Amino acid sequence: MNAPQVVRVDACPLCEATSREALLRERGGLGVVRCRACGMVYATGQYAAEFLSEDYYFGRAEAAVTTTAVRPGAARKRRNLALYDRLSGGRILNNLVGARALDVGCNAGFLLDVLRERGYHTEGIERSPAGEAAAAAGHVVHALDIEAHELGLPRYALITMTHVLEHLQRPVAGLTWIRRHLEPGGIAVIEVPNWGDAARPLWGRRYRPLELGDHVGFFERATLAAALQQAGFSLVRLWSAPQASTMVFPSLLTALDLGLAVRAQIRGEFRGGDLAAGDVAGPRIRGGNTGGSLRRTLVPLAAAALDSLDPALERVFGGDCPWGANLVAVVRARA
Repeated sequence: MNAPQVVRVDACPLCEATSREALLRERGGLGVVRCRACGMVYATGQYAAEFLSEDYYFGRAEAAVTTTAVRPGAARKRRNLALYDRLSGGRILNNLVGARALDVGCNAGFLLDVLRERGYHTEGIERSPAGEAAAAAGHVVHALDIEAHELGLPRYALITMTHVLEHLQRPVAGLTWIRRHLEPGGIAVIEVPNWGDAARPLWGRRYRPLELGDHVGFFERATLAAALQQAGFSLVRLWSAPQASTMVFPSLLTALDLGLAVRAQIRGEFRGGDLAAGDVAGPRIRGGNTGGSLRRTLVPLAAAALDSLDPALERVFGGDCPWGANLVAVVRARA
């Protein structure tokens, strides 16, 4: 297996400065640096689009064949939506029936399912084959690039973008697109992994949420707030609290990835030094048949048990904890 082509990222995605300090040593064109001008943490490269669409997102492609009769993940999406509503002061679920909601990077449309339950007219943006599953479930799906396409869609009362911003080489352009497509008084929810996650230093470059090769920007509270301010947003709430499942599952998956890579080395699947054990493009636990029915049964049960601990964790550490695994920003357009 040959390493995929890497597109260089030579300037900070947030402020475009080029002075930076290394945080994770570069390997195969992929490292992590911190901008000396604004403090943004970002990758020094990203896999070429052809590799990301054909290989890296194959799990999303398999999601495209999910039948509308079997739509997993509703309970977790309802829980996520309840959190977003709480952070918005109740403005998301207290909506007019038929209000427009857009999910940017909607995958197979599971969050859209839950928004539709609450009376929203649902639309999504998805360029991977998973968008076919969202469309089959009855949602309007657009295949466009928000970094490049400024206008062309209507305005929305609610726009969500969860775990997408970190993929963008021009995150402020993507956020600006969202602001321009909000109705007056509309709300946007932006969720990203937190570089300050307490578990990240334990695993270094192998830590699963880093997704080196795919993710470009690694946000902390200050840099996410700065990106939102540059895009013309006012913060309603910036939240980060420890969550039990995100403290356990990423490390578990990282350990499994490492085990697969070591096994591949032993079997000689990587020849000529193409990929070292633990490289991101090496063997990974991904979607599809890995774990089969056992995975589909045990993972939701384990997640539900861990989720039940979250209210207690938030009461202890608060919603402004700098080392929570995820950052959630609820914003509106600045007047």
